[in-house]
Amino acid sequence: MRTRTVTAALILVSLACSSTEPVVLEGSYQLMSENGQALPSDPFAPSGCCLTLSGSLTLTADTYSLQTSHRNKNNNLTFANAEEGTYARASNTLMFSRTSGSGVNFPYLLGPGTIAANGNLTLLWGDEGPGSNQVSAVFAK
Repeated sequence: MRTRTVTAALILVSLACSSTEPVVLEGSYQLMSENGQALPSDPFAPSGCCLTLSGSLTLTADTYSLQTSHRNKNNNLTFANAEEGTYARASNTLMFSRTSGSGVNFPYLLGPGTIAANGNLTLLWGDEGPGSNQVSAVFAK
């Protein structure tokens, strides 16, 4: 009887520790890597023109603000890019709709994002948009 009680208690503790609650997204995230490269990175090396120096993503309940800073490898000029919009969540997938931003001539072209179990976010951006040779960018809180 005692073994059953201990086993039942261990099962309950195990279930309590493995939450099925969705990850809370609201907050600020820092860009950690692009295509597996830590920052600063050139996601299209060796032929890429620009290094990504830093980036941040801020999420509210339904909006996003994405900002990155870059340096052109050819002339050493730095520039920033920013975009805002809304997002929708379906399980562990994020879908983005741009509403404004400074990247009119350099849009992020965001594809679907994913939420990892540890709360990190992976966004796909760049090139010609979803389905193309996009950059995989990882953000962490």
